[in-house]
Amino acid sequence: MRLVYHILVYVITISPIIKCHRPFGGHFESLDDNNLNHLQTEPPCDVCPRNGVCVPKVQCPAHVNPGSSNPRCHIDGQHVGVCCCTGSNHFEPKETQRVAASIEDLNSAHQQSKKKLDELVKRADSLLNEKDTVVKESDPSYGHHMFTRAVGSKAQELGRIGFLSLLLVQELKSREAISAEDLGSGIHRNAEGSFCLPPPLCPRKPSKYRNLDGTCNNSKNPSWGAIFTGFERLLPPEYRDGTWAFRLSVTNGILPNSRAVSNAVILDGHYPSRSHNAMFTQFGQFITHDISSGVVFTTGNDSAISCCSKDGQDVLPLELQHWACAAISISPKDPFYSQFNRRCINFVRGVLAPSHDCLIGYAKQMNGVSHFLDLSHIYGNSEEKLASLRAPGGLLKTFDDFGRELPPLTKENQCLTSNNVSPCFDSGDNHANQILSLTALHTLFTREHNRIARALYKLNPHLDEEALFFETRRIVQAEFQNIVYKEWLPLLIGPKMMKMFKIFTLDGYSQVYDPSTNPSITAEFSGAAMRFGHSIVDGKMLVFSPQTGSVDEILSLPETMFLPSRLRLKYFLDRLLTGMCMQPMQNVDPFMTSALSRYLFRGGNPFGHDLAAINIQRGRDYGLRPFNDYRVLIGSKPFTSFQQFPAKTAQRLSSVYTHPHDIDLWVGGLLEKPIDGGILGATFSQIIGDQFTKLKKGDRYFYEHGPDVNPGAFTPSQLSEIKKVTLARIICDNSDHIELLTQSPYAFLRRDLSGNQPVPCDSTVIPQMDLNKFRDL
Repeated sequence: MRLVYHILVYVITISPIIKCHRPFGGHFESLDDNNLNHLQTEPPCDVCPRNGVCVPKVQCPAHVNPGSSNPRCHIDGQHVGVCCCTGSNHFEPKETQRVAASIEDLNSAHQQSKKKLDELVKRADSLLNEKDTVVKESDPSYGHHMFTRAVGSKAQELGRIGFLSLLLVQELKSREAISAEDLGSGIHRNAEGSFCLPPPLCPRKPSKYRNLDGTCNNSKNPSWGAIFTGFERLLPPEYRDGTWAFRLSVTNGILPNSRAVSNAVILDGHYPSRSHNAMFTQFGQFITHDISSGVVFTTGNDSAISCCSKDGQDVLPLELQHWACAAISISPKDPFYSQFNRRCINFVRGVLAPSHDCLIGYAKQMNGVSHFLDLSHIYGNSEEKLASLRAPGGLLKTFDDFGRELPPLTKENQCLTSNNVSPCFDSGDNHANQILSLTALHTLFTREHNRIARALYKLNPHLDEEALFFETRRIVQAEFQNIVYKEWLPLLIGPKMMKMFKIFTLDGYSQVYDPSTNPSITAEFSGAAMRFGHSIVDGKMLVFSPQTGSVDEILSLPETMFLPSRLRLKYFLDRLLTGMCMQPMQNVDPFMTSALSRYLFRGGNPFGHDLAAINIQRGRDYGLRPFNDYRVLIGSKPFTSFQQFPAKTAQRLSSVYTHPHDIDLWVGGLLEKPIDGGILGATFSQIIGDQFTKLKKGDRYFYEHGPDVNPGAFTPSQLSEIKKVTLARIICDNSDHIELLTQSPYAFLRRDLSGNQPVPCDSTVIPQMDLNKFRDL
């Protein structure tokens, strides 16, 4: 169902009058000057009717539907939300569920869709014998393939099931056996021989430790948050066919080319932050890799699909394209790529996830990792992967580089060069080699696990190896979650948003767990909002010497991708960590370094990928709605004219987009001014705030939850110690201690800020966790 945003703006829909309860009186105004609250003359409720809950508007998608009845209400003394009875559901629940299609239709359509899938697979396999249908290792697309491929073959196997479900829906839709409304509510797959994944098998007594694959976190919905499940939705997707096809312009034409939008709107620029540093940027990517990893289709032999011919000189003819191809064509007048005769950027669509509830509907893209903040990129998401990463004594494997612990080496082809001199490192997700600063964080958390494991063994020599390992994992995961919510997130969305979403880290146990909250990552978060981080990347990496007090080396970002061997240099890790804490990040804005928009994964080529164009195309692949729809969702006015933007921005936007309602979510989010106290605009702030609320409220094993919720809860004294841990402490405890002997207390802020000058690592200004509280585990 398409959101009719202009109806919401210009028409007050006549709906049943629901009176609010206001026992305390008072009147509050929303902090958002661009909200839609001016359409309602009634003051906010103090008590919601119908047992509704007062939540931020982004957390009640049904409020945008014409005819909805969601009175305004007080979230707290500063923020106004809406009374919600539907939770994250897009529509009001129906009293009775209509049978969408007959058994005969389902069975017939299922047989037809199986036949079609067999034909597509057979055709795709035959393409392997054709020229240019598989990406060469020398092409920039191969680097992107390494970044988007899943560990093991299970993702592609499940992806076939997900794709079969899509074909079934498309067949039913072509027969007019289902409606657009049915696609949103889901159709039960009771067809003969259909694939309906069984729920995970969970023990009657829950484990003290969270499962590696994310299953069994929620006893009633054991697949919520599990690896290889689909991204959820804040709003229903906008596919032009209702199922999977890229959306159209509001004028029913084709949307502007993604590379054209990148060229016109996402410019190269250097606008350093006055407060946040490069460590903030890198930690954001580290978080993202833990909870969100889109997976793309591959060939039958798991090779990278090519949608471009002659090394990118053109788009492959349709008869040679894989079904998952959605190549980005490049204009012959492109200011950059034309000089290399490049006319095509390779783009492969995301793998579709099968459902665990036996419902089929519109396409849902697969998350290749567990959705929880569980350090899966350190520990892996399967028993097999973890076994390959473990060492005796409850430790993680490491590469002993003359007494320095580095992540273990891998024999897989994950780097541009791999030999005894140029190491290639292993990790839980096979992404650790993407960029040197990311490898540095993998190094820190691998060392932190081993540091704690050794200390715990001294305190608890009775622990067997298995218990020692998982107790350590439980503590390190808690440290990571504490850093995310206590240090990183408040600097991203600001204290007012933290308060509005009620996700501040407080003393003692949390009381917010809600088993009805699905913690799964949303497509809007993964496909757009969290990709704000690509705007804040600097094209150069500063390697700073603490001893000399000057920059020791300046590295071009493309030269650090899939080339982690510099970490073997004796002083490099300390100098890199110092530089990351000192170097400012770039501001969140519609600017992106050419290192990402022209030279991404360049390898030995004079050109690379355009990450901005890929982000725009990925949003369309995921069916993300226009930027305006999400502004309406959070309670802001949609843009109806390009003239509402600053003059230069309006000119750039109108040169590619036909109407403001066509603007892609990722592009629009970067155009918004930062909210008070944060670095993001209102739309991205609320999408991200909503997601981290779900990751806390919907995760039974979240470190702050008490023993009434969390089977592996910490004692009050243990939790108090964990809450002392900061990233500064992680750096101090796990650097090489050759040159890095001091550290700024606030590791995500620039070292030159007043009050953030470096102090000795043993200073009480950087608190230490007392592991004695973990004696007698």
